Amino acid sequence: MQTQNLLIGALTYLLKFQATQCPAAKERALMMFDALAELKDSTLELQMLCNEANALLIA
Repeated sequence: MQTQNLLIGALTYLLKFQATQCPAAKERALMMFDALAELKDSTLELQMLCNEANALLIA
């Protein structure tokens, strides 16, 4: 359930950032993708996807 909550939160902030260019939404999305990638039950694929999302947000 924690993974799902983090994923929904990260995607919500990502969409908010894309729609508004709000820096706070960008930072929250980055933090949530980081937290999601660092979960102990996170798969390698999920970690890679989160890292890719963060790289796109930073670019």
